[in-house]
Amino acid sequence: MLKILWRLFGVPFGAEDRATVFAEMAGNRSKESAIEFFRDGASHNTAKSGALLGAQGIFVVVDIFAIDHGWPRNVILASMLLMLAGSLLVMTNLRGTLWPYRKKSGELQVDAVRAVFHLVLRRSLRFNVALYLTFLSIILLALAAIAFTH
Repeated sequence: MLKILWRLFGVPFGAEDRATVFAEMAGNRSKESAIEFFRDGASHNTAKSGALLGAQGIFVVVDIFAIDHGWPRNVILASMLLMLAGSLLVMTNLRGTLWPYRKKSGELQVDAVRAVFHLVLRRSLRFNVALYLTFLSIILLALAAIAFTH
């Protein structure tokens, strides 16, 4: 089951799978090189999240247009709620990334490499779930358009 979730959401769900992926990705890199490698992944997720958020904003405008023009209200409202849920989720990827380097006491974390790796996993999962919610929202919008024209 965890392998299916991994395929569906693009991140390893099992502890053993996460450890394997971490070992493969960290490879023989130095601590600094591994942190930079994982930070690049987090940065990539942040950029994709910003692009998705922009696209979601456009579709919310389309949803509002559809409601104003008499498209099936319940379907459009469901579409809008899915889009807004996806937007809220993807917005969490736009937060700062300094916290993986700090312990609660404010000292540098001993295993910053693993902390940044987990940051990438969390951002990847949130992005992929938001992408699926966006896709479902667009499907509902398309169904509403079809229902409106018939």
